[in-house]
Amino acid sequence: MNKLVIFGIGKIADVAYHHFLRDGGYEIVAFTCDADWVPAAGTHYGLPVIPFESLEARYPPDAVALFVALGYHELNALRARKCAEAKARGYTLASYVSPRADLGPWVEVGENCLILDGVGIQPGATIGHNVSLWNNVLVGHHSTVSDHCWIAAGATLGGVATLGERCFVGLNATIGGELSLGADAFVGAAALVLKSAPDRSVFIAPGTEKFRLDSATFLRMTRMAAIGPGRS
Repeated sequence: MNKLVIFGIGKIADVAYHHFLRDGGYEIVAFTCDADWVPAAGTHYGLPVIPFESLEARYPPDAVALFVALGYHELNALRARKCAEAKARGYTLASYVSPRADLGPWVEVGENCLILDGVGIQPGATIGHNVSLWNNVLVGHHSTVSDHCWIAAGATLGGVATLGERCFVGLNATIGGELSLGADAFVGAAALVLKSAPDRSVFIAPGTEKFRLDSATFLRMTRMAAIGPGRS
C-alpha cells in the first residue's frame, strides 16, 4: 500500500485523516505542518508531526505521497500555495474520492482533491486540481470546477456552468446552468446565482430572522403542541 503524509493538524486534516483511513487506499504514516504549528507532543492521532520545512529528511518525495488538508483560508489561496510548494519539492499529491460518491468513468479528478460521500458529478463535467467537494454536492453536466475551488455540502452547480479558480461556494447554495463565475468569487450559504459574474464577485443570501416567540410558547400556540407519537 502506498504511504501518505497529511499536511495539516486542524479540523480539515482530521476529516481527511478519517476518510483516507477508512477507504482511501493509503497507509497514513505521518502529519506535517509549518514548524511553528508542530504541537509540543510532536504527534497527532499517534503519528509523528514533521516540520514541513524538513519533511524530505524523514519522508522523501519518492517514498510518500502528500495530501494538503487545509481549509478555504485566504479564499483557498493558502491551500493553493502549499500545493504548489509541495509539487516544486517533488511530492506527488494524492486525492480522496469516496466510493459512495457518484462519479462515472467520464470524470477525471485532479490532484489533491477531496470528494466526500454523496457527491454527484454528471457526464462531461471537469474537476480541476485541489478541489474540495463536500457531502451531497451536485456538479451538473459539462460544467467546470477550476483549480483550488471549495464547494460546501449540499450546494448545486447547474449544467454547463464554470467556476473560476479559488471560488468558494457555501452550504446549500445554487448556481444556475450555462453561466460563469470569475476567479475568487464568494457565494454564501443558500445563495442563488442565476447570472454570470466577473472575478471577485460576492453573493450573500439574507439569513432567516429569529422568531419573536421562544420554542415553548410557539409550541403552545400552534398545532405542533398536539403532535406526538400516534397523533397527526
